[in-house]
Amino acid sequence: MKLIKTLIIGMVAFFAAASLFAAGSYKVERVTGKVTYEANGEWKAVAVGQELVAGTNINTALNSSLVVSDGSSSATIKAMQKGSIETLASATGSKGLKKATLSKNNVAKKADGSQSGVATASSRASEAKKDLEWDE
Repeated sequence: MKLIKTLIIGMVAFFAAASLFAAGSYKVERVTGKVTYEANGEWKAVAVGQELVAGTNINTALNSSLVVSDGSSSATIKAMQKGSIETLASATGSKGLKKATLSKNNVAKKADGSQSGVATASSRASEAKKDLEWDE
């Protein structure tokens, strides 16, 4: 009976340790501004070269950024972000939304390459005025 309990406890400990190591780790490549991580309930400063476990909570302050790599790729976590390093690093991947760019001729280029005019406050106001009936 003791042998079975010992085996069960050993297997649980083994799988718990394996899941921690399988989660992966991230190496800090560059830190700009104030970036902190949570360890034992305290927030400590992140340093270049430091290894962070994937589940570590981090917080980037205003005008701060963090560049981490997992060995195969790197990710930049921008300012004003708070959460686990794994979630924030995966959110910066290339599968995200593409932003429209604004050229000098005030025409927005969409992600698909087409263009559309930029609406200004005055053009929106004139369009809204058409929707109302004015009693003069």
